Amino acid sequence: MEISVLQIILISYLTGFGFLLLIRSYDKYDKEPLWRMVLLSFFGGFVSILASSFLYVWVRPQLNLTDAILKVGTVEEFSKLLALFILYKIIREEFDEIVDGIIYVSAVSLGFSVIENIFYAQHAAFPLTLLFKRFLFATVGHISFSVYMGIAFYVHKKMRKNYAGLFLSFVLATLAHGFYDGFLFNRNLTVFFIPLYFLLIIFQFRLLHVAYAYSKMKGHFRFDDLKILNHEVDNLSCCNCKQHSTRLARFKKVDISICNHCNHLIISKKDFNRLLKYYRPKLNRKSFFKILDVKGGKVTLNKAKTIVFHTDKERLNASFDDFNIWLYTENKRDLQRFHRTLEGQIFYQLGFKYLS
Repeated sequence: MEISVLQIILISYLTGFGFLLLIRSYDKYDKEPLWRMVLLSFFGGFVSILASSFLYVWVRPQLNLTDAILKVGTVEEFSKLLALFILYKIIREEFDEIVDGIIYVSAVSLGFSVIENIFYAQHAAFPLTLLFKRFLFATVGHISFSVYMGIAFYVHKKMRKNYAGLFLSFVLATLAHGFYDGFLFNRNLTVFFIPLYFLLIIFQFRLLHVAYAYSKMKGHFRFDDLKILNHEVDNLSCCNCKQHSTRLARFKKVDISICNHCNHLIISKKDFNRLLKYYRPKLNRKSFFKILDVKGGKVTLNKAKTIVFHTDKERLNASFDDFNIWLYTENKRDLQRFHRTLEGQIFYQLGFKYLS
C-alpha cells in the first residue's frame, strides 16, 4: 500500500496527540492545560531534533553499545533537556508542582520521537508497520529515558539551584537511552532488550509515584471536599457509637458514609483502597491489606484507636480529623522508608531531598 509523506506526518502527529492525552491522564492532582502541552511537545520536538542534528555533525556514532551510551544517549538526552530550558516560558505559569516536571519533559520527548518516527517511516518499505513498532517501543522508550530530568528540572527552576540533580538525571537518562539502543545495535545483546524495555517502564512509574507522594496539589483530606449525596441512609451500623443513622458522601469517586451521631467515617475496603492510592501513592497496598487480613478482627491503625479496620466486615471506621492526620503522616513515612533503599537514595538525589 502506497502512503505519502503527508499521510505519514498526519498519522504520526495524530498518534502523538493520543500519546499526549495519555501522558496528561497521569497528572491526576492538577491537570496541565492541554494547549500548553501541545505547544511544548510540538516546538520541543523541533528544538531537540535541530539540536541533536547539529551535534551529530560533530559526533559520528558507530552501531555499538559504547557509542550508543557515550554518543547517541548523550546527544539526544542533552537535546531534550536543552529544549526544556529554551522553551520554559511556554509552561512557566503552569509549572507549579513536582509532577509537572515529569509531564512536561515527557511532552518534549514525545515531540522528539514523533519527528524521528516520521524520518524513519519515509524510507521504510512498510511505513505503517514501522510507525506502529516505533510508537510502541521507541516513543515509550524516549519518554521513559527522560523522566528523571523532569524531576531535577522542576527543583532547579522552582526550589533551588540543582546542578548536581540535573547532572545525575542526565546521566541516568543517557544510560537508559544508551543501553536501550546498544542492545538493539548488538545482536548478541538483543535478548536483553525486552526485559530492559519493561524495566525502564517500571522505573518510570515508580518515579511518578514518588512524585505523587510529594505533590502538594493532592492537599489534605478535608471535610469541605466531600459532596453529600444523601442525608439519611439507615443501612449501616457505626462501629464507634453503634447507631444506624448515616449520610452518604463522595470524594474523587470514593463513596463514604458518615455517622449522623458521631460523624465517624464508615468506608468500605474497596473505597479505602482508593483513598490510599490517592493519598499514599508509595504504599504497597496489596501487602498492606494482606497484613490486615492476617491480623484479623479489629485492627487499630493509630495510637488514639480512632481508626479501626474491621477485617470481617471489610470496612474502616475512623474519626475524620484523625484519619486526615494519619493519611498525611503515613505518606511521609512511606517516603522515608523508600528513601532508605538504594533506588530511593538515587531518586532522593535527583532533587526530592529539597522537598522533604
